[in-house]
This record gives sequence, C-alpha cells and structure tokens, in this order.
Amino acid sequence: MDLSASVLGVPVITANATIGSATAPPGGGTDTTTGLAVTIPGAVGVTASGTVLEVSATRGPTASSANSDIAELALGILGIPVVAADLITAEVNCPQSGTPTADTNVVGLTLFGAPAVLVPNTPGVTASAAVVVPGLTEASLTVTLTAVEETTADTAAAVAVLATVRLTGSVVGGQVIDIPVGTVILAEANCERPLAPTSPTATPTQPSASPTETPTASPTQPSASPTVTPTASPSPTQPTQSPTASPYPTRHPHLPVTGDSGSSLWWTLGLGTGMVTLGTGAVLAVRRSRRMTGA
Repeated sequence: MDLSASVLGVPVITANATIGSATAPPGGGTDTTTGLAVTIPGAVGVTASGTVLEVSATRGPTASSANSDIAELALGILGIPVVAADLITAEVNCPQSGTPTADTNVVGLTLFGAPAVLVPNTPGVTASAAVVVPGLTEASLTVTLTAVEETTADTAAAVAVLATVRLTGSVVGGQVIDIPVGTVILAEANCERPLAPTSPTATPTQPSASPTETPTASPTQPSASPTVTPTASPSPTQPTQSPTASPYPTRHPHLPVTGDSGSSLWWTLGLGTGMVTLGTGAVLAVRRSRRMTGA
C-alpha cells in the first residue's frame, strides 16, 4: 500500500507497506513465506491487522506459478474500519505449454462495514464515509474496491482486492479540496511463461560442403598484336643517273662478244666448224641424188 495525504501542510495519512504480494522469481526456484502478521510500521492515520497465510512463487523449466493468501484482514483509515475480509486469495499459473491463468477469491468482504462482492475486471464497488480531520469540515473518505485478473500469451497477473482512496472536504474559508490518498493492494500474484528449452545444435559429421562457386573465367590473354606490315617508307630518291651514254657498247645476253673470255672464243669456233661440216654433207647428198636420177 502507498497512502499519503496532508491538510494545511500537516500529514494526516501516511502508509507504505506490502500485504501479500508474490512474484515468481526470475532466476528459477521457489520462494515461500508463511504465517506473517500484517503490520504497517510508521503509519499515520492507518491501521491494519491480519495474517498472511502464505506467499509462494515458483519458477521451473515447465511452469511458473505464484499465490498469495491473507486471512482475517482488517484495514482502518482515519479511525474508521474501511476494508475487512475473512479470506483473500490470488493465484496465477504460467505453463511453458498452455494458456496462462489468473484467479482471485474473496470471502466475507465488507466496505465501511457493508458487504461487498467484487467481479474481476469491472469498475468495482465504491462507497464513502464521513471522517474527522483537523482543519477540514465535511471531510469524507471515498473508497473504490476492484479485482483484477489479467492474462497475455506469456504472463498472468491477479489482484484480489485493489482499494483506491480519496479524501475530500473544505478548509477554513470554504475552499473544497479533493486529495487522491493512494492505493492499497491486498493479495497479489504474478508469473511469466518459462522460455522453451533450446535444442542443442547437432554437430554435422561431415563438414557442410561449401557452396559451389563457378570459377570466374580467367581474363582472356591479350591476343597477339596484329602484325602490321609497315608500309615501306619511300626510299629517299636515289640521285638520277646522268643520261650520258656509256662509252662501251651494250652487251646482248645471248651473243658472245669479242673480247670475252678464251673459252667463249673456242666455243664459237667449234660451233662454226660443225655448221660448215653439216652444210658440206648436205650438198654432197643432194648431188648424189641428182646423179642417180639422171642416170
């Protein structure tokens, strides 16, 4: 609970305490407390009594759960009884596989001495009662009681009794004041679904084949530079020979020329002799033929 109110600078209500709250431990395991007396140390204008029968919370690999049970609770503010109940319980369960649940139950609940029935997740029940507060006239305490049962895909929360308190009245001079005093939670439980166990990653027997990569074609070797037949550079113009005629007669390539080597001279003489002999033979043959004809 967290209650606080001041009138003309003077605290009239002060209370800060937890009455029956259980939350599944984040690190796993179980936390349990039983048989605690309800007390509010250092409170001003607030009294409380009763017994916390059990506050327990468990978190394991397959489920998370919590519950809170309070018996014979009596809460008074500014000298009047406000909330009382024979038994107040809140319970939640968050299985690793399944739907989280939240449940509340209140037996013998009264508000300002009048019986009250709470339906979870509704506006609840509201009542007011006159109180005496120094410095206020027509002071009144207004209290609203609700119950909460909430679940999500992974969590659950339950509050058996949530009391919201307001103080109203008029100060000297007629100014009306409305002070939100605070809230009181009676029997609360919360849980969260355990994470699914992580399957160990199997070590492959054979190393996975690396994805085949198509080798990049080696760059084509540069083709041989095309042979360029250099264009013959025009030779520098040879100096033109003087047209003066040679003093020697031009030699014919097929006729022996007097003055050539001695072998050429003898070859010429032999050729001439052969021709004379052949001619003589031919003349004699003709003469013989005529003689024979004449005879």
